[in-house]
Amino acid sequence: MGRDRKFSTFDLFLCTKKLIIQTGYEGFTIGQLATQLNVSRAAIYKYYQNKDELLLDFMIEEMKNTLKSFSSIPEELPFLEKVNTLLQKIFMYKDLHLILGIQEVIPTKGAPLLEGKKRHLSLMHRELYKPLIHLVQQGKSEGYIEMDLPNDLLLGFIFQSISIPNHSGMDTEKAFFYTKKLILNGILKNK
Repeated sequence: MGRDRKFSTFDLFLCTKKLIIQTGYEGFTIGQLATQLNVSRAAIYKYYQNKDELLLDFMIEEMKNTLKSFSSIPEELPFLEKVNTLLQKIFMYKDLHLILGIQEVIPTKGAPLLEGKKRHLSLMHRELYKPLIHLVQQGKSEGYIEMDLPNDLLLGFIFQSISIPNHSGMDTEKAFFYTKKLILNGILKNK
């Protein structure tokens, strides 16, 4: 049977990401994923009992990759270089917020394994904000960011600005350029 070929975790999670973004939680099925991977559903069920377990493991992996990427920003970089690097990384992982939102609809009652995975994701989410808050504090102490701006609001603004859908079809580099410009300079013309 040709459809029972092996697949890598990388391929599994890559297809999962594409499919979950396209279909959302309700539309996501192991059958669709198996078709994308050109394997049988049974091949996936060997590793995951259901789509919820698969989706939570996928989210944990996405969060690990994001944390690793964000924490790789060198501490010694000047603030403006650091914020530019951070914005590039946030832009690269802009679907993370959408993906993590799906965990809210995953039923975990009476499923200790899934509850544990959700708790783990929650802890990782808090870890994600630590280097970002540190960067905001650096920007404030160096006079780049106004001291009275609340950190949580500022970080939320950055994340939400980057996750705005590109309905205009603007190429990715240009969309990033203008988004970064709006985040760093606002909408007012400098006089």
